[in-house]
Amino acid sequence: GDMLKGLLPVLAAHLLTDSPLTFALTAMAAFLGHLYPIFFGFQGGKGVATALGTQFGLAWQIGGSVALIWLFMAKVMKISSLAALVSMALAPMIVWWFWPAPELISMQVMMSLLLFWRHRSNIQNMLAGSEEPISKEQGPKT
Repeated sequence: GDMLKGLLPVLAAHLLTDSPLTFALTAMAAFLGHLYPIFFGFQGGKGVATALGTQFGLAWQIGGSVALIWLFMAKVMKISSLAALVSMALAPMIVWWFWPAPELISMQVMMSLLLFWRHRSNIQNMLAGSEEPISKEQGPKT
């Protein structure tokens, strides 16, 4: 669902152009549309899955690297929001490493900053020691 909101527009942009600026603007539009949807009174989600979708749309190496960092942090720290914040804090460097276009790096910096803003209540909860850990019920059934 939410990941596709980011993935599909960026993949569509690849069919039309090879312009990093177009990819950056498309990714940002999809991300902002998820955070601030018109049809829900500009009250949307926190953007983690949508951002990851845009990253996979840019290049599988970018999305895969961010996803692996999230998975590692979630496994070690057991806090989903912390895993999201760490992976998105590193995302601009990952974009720079795999596709060092200034437009894409700038887009990722803005996306990461907005994601931190949307997680401000989670950050407060973590600082207070009250952020909920990932429970076994949330994971895949084995």
